[in-house]
Amino acid sequence: MMRKLIAALVAGTLIMLWQTASHTFLQLHAVQEQYTPAQDTIMQVLSTHLKTDGQYFIPNVPPGTSMEEMEKVMETTMGKPYASILYHPVQDMNMTMNMLRGFGTYIILAFVLVWIIGQFKQLTFSNVLLASLAVGFISFSFHPYAGYIWYKIPGVNIELLDSLVAFGLAGAWLGWYLPKKKNV
Repeated sequence: MMRKLIAALVAGTLIMLWQTASHTFLQLHAVQEQYTPAQDTIMQVLSTHLKTDGQYFIPNVPPGTSMEEMEKVMETTMGKPYASILYHPVQDMNMTMNMLRGFGTYIILAFVLVWIIGQFKQLTFSNVLLASLAVGFISFSFHPYAGYIWYKIPGVNIELLDSLVAFGLAGAWLGWYLPKKKNV
């Protein structure tokens, strides 16, 4: 059990280190957090019209709108601008808590990955690395790519890179560490 725990702690740490580098000094996600000189005006308009936390898709229809009315709105808005807004009336980001929660999530993900890898009959570096990359690709396909398909969320290529590098680093570590002793 201690070997699995060490494997997961190191793998989770590698995932966290990549995510930190990707979002900070490498600035790979800059396209997802672009600056606009009109930010004060935009925030003033948003805070006037939006009062609660939420994600808004504009243009949209009110809840309970009939399918026919929804189709009419879609027809009239096709080819025109649209926006997806993630709005919070108060910025109260707790960097320490967010980082701890993220790190905890990566440790749990790594532990699940270690468990999956432990089910293999043949534990080799390449099997472990490929399984880890597959998990990274699955995680990318489920959320960032699905969002891109529908909403053209920017930076989808960086999200793929993040998934493959993070899980590739974890897989390289696990592929080196785990096969040394068969009782994973």
